[in-house]
Amino acid sequence: MIIYIGFDSDQPEAYAVCKASIERYATYHTIKPLVLSKLKEEGIYKRAYQGESTEFAFTRFLVPHLSMFHGNALFCDSDFMWKCDPQEIVQYTNAKHSVYCVQHPSFLSPKVKMNDKQNMSYYRKYWSSLMYFDNRRCKKLNTEYVNYAPAGDLHEMNWADSIGNLPAEFNAMVNYYYFNNPKAVHFTDGGPWLDIHDNLGYSNEWKKIYRNLQKEKITHIELEFISNPSETNEFT
Repeated sequence: MIIYIGFDSDQPEAYAVCKASIERYATYHTIKPLVLSKLKEEGIYKRAYQGESTEFAFTRFLVPHLSMFHGNALFCDSDFMWKCDPQEIVQYTNAKHSVYCVQHPSFLSPKVKMNDKQNMSYYRKYWSSLMYFDNRRCKKLNTEYVNYAPAGDLHEMNWADSIGNLPAEFNAMVNYYYFNNPKAVHFTDGGPWLDIHDNLGYSNEWKKIYRNLQKEKITHIELEFISNPSETNEFT
């Protein structure tokens, strides 16, 4: 499975921990960050900035294109911390849907996101934070559509012919869901990398992963590699 993680240059720690949390459990995955500067450099992403709260607000919808509309691929926000092998998602999928996600109810979202940016409100809010694509059924998500379609059409998944449902444990949003054994924890309103969210549930586990990365000097090396995407084609 190819797993794409949203990468935001303002929150590199979140990406590093998300990737490391996957690697705790996963063995046969290729993990790639969606780096906005790289996608712009290659002429793939052309949307004008309109106050998005993260750099990957819309690049996530390029996953089928980046996968050449072949096979399956998983996307998740960088503020996820995985507590299982993402491969477990596959057992809840079949060949009947374009995309699979946790179909959250309509939560009352805060007006301001974790980084003091406006939190967009739309139908099917938070559904696109975790998506398992059947890339062959997502050909509408070509670069023209992703670059110029209305924001709501993308996040509300109007491009999908049908949407499959995943168990909520795979997108356990902190302060919204409470599970004894979540599959993936989602710090959607801000995580332990921000001082104001230092005491959230699962913060200690997140910090432990981050400390181990620092101890192994992995975080610095990897983030420096990502910040210079012209040196490699691996991170797209």
